[in-house]
Amino acid sequence: MKAMVLKGTHDLSENNTPLELLEIPTPKPAEGEVLIRVLACGVCHTDMDEVEGRVVPPSFPIVPGHQVVGVIEETGLRFNAGDMVGVAWIGGACGECGYCGSG
Repeated sequence: MKAMVLKGTHDLSENNTPLELLEIPTPKPAEGEVLIRVLACGVCHTDMDEVEGRVVPPSFPIVPGHQVVGVIEETGLRFNAGDMVGVAWIGGACGECGYCGSG
């Protein structure tokens, strides 16, 4: 699969293209996990903090972005292949309010 990969921290004033488009192995979901074909992914300030080193991920390389909408390709338990899903920001989502319901 193709992914925009960050291999380490960068000063964006010196390198404004820190991500590299790479072909990486497609992960296999473990029990209780799903594989999502991403249709859209938000990049927010947390991702910029990782790029510039203010928030350091546990290891590099990483694929930044954590606000995702997509289609389930493979599934563990509660979901079915083809289901549309959204992955909330790291603080969570209620799944019931108007914002969650409207996507």
